Amino acid sequence: MNRKKERICITQLLYQHEFNKIEKDNLEQVLAEHKLENSEFARSSIISILQNIDKIDNIIKSKLNNRKLETMLPIEKAILRVSINEFLIQKSVPVSVSINEAVENTKKFSNEDSYKFINGILSAIEKDN
Repeated sequence: MNRKKERICITQLLYQHEFNKIEKDNLEQVLAEHKLENSEFARSSIISILQNIDKIDNIIKSKLNNRKLETMLPIEKAILRVSINEFLIQKSVPVSVSINEAVENTKKFSNEDSYKFINGILSAIEKDN
């Protein structure tokens, strides 16, 4: 599985996490269910996001202006968390690649104009770092 597909699966796992929390003791089972058990990229990304979710969410909140994190669509939160983790926490993916992938995934999985919002948030975070 290539990185693009892994990133989509990670996003789906985080979307699922909004409704049914992923715990450390069932992580391997969840990875296997999504055919990610052999992906170190997926494993390290999920672990990093779950360990840093409060930090990531605070970064998102700092850029929301008139919106609240709690009112965002779960898929938007998942996409932002994946991207911010990649370029800010793990520093495993170049910023431009991560933002581009986030925008593409938003176009696939969210509302028609959500990609503009996601791009704006990630670009603002990039400028601060």
